[in-house]
Amino acid sequence: MTEPVRAELRRSSGFAGRSLHVVMDSRTLPADQARQLVQLVRSLDLTSIGAMIMAPCTADLLRYDLSVQCGGRHWRGTVAEPTVPAELRPLIQFLTEAAMVRR
Repeated sequence: MTEPVRAELRRSSGFAGRSLHVVMDSRTLPADQARQLVQLVRSLDLTSIGAMIMAPCTADLLRYDLSVQCGGRHWRGTVAEPTVPAELRPLIQFLTEAAMVRR
């Protein structure tokens, strides 16, 4: 059995007003979504990503507050466009798409 994975994303942008919030937990998702979430999180090296603090925030930049739990590991950080690390983009895209479907 794999360790449970939980991810929470808050996207904010004062200028565009495109805020959203989503929490996904592999224990409560349909099997295909749970597998994808686990795969995306396990592909990250959370220790090397560290708590990457966002670029200077201006009203028109999208900002992402991301929290990831995988088993006993926990990572939390804030990143902003256009400096979102490439390794975080697939997870952020997955969570953003899930949030849009749930609206």
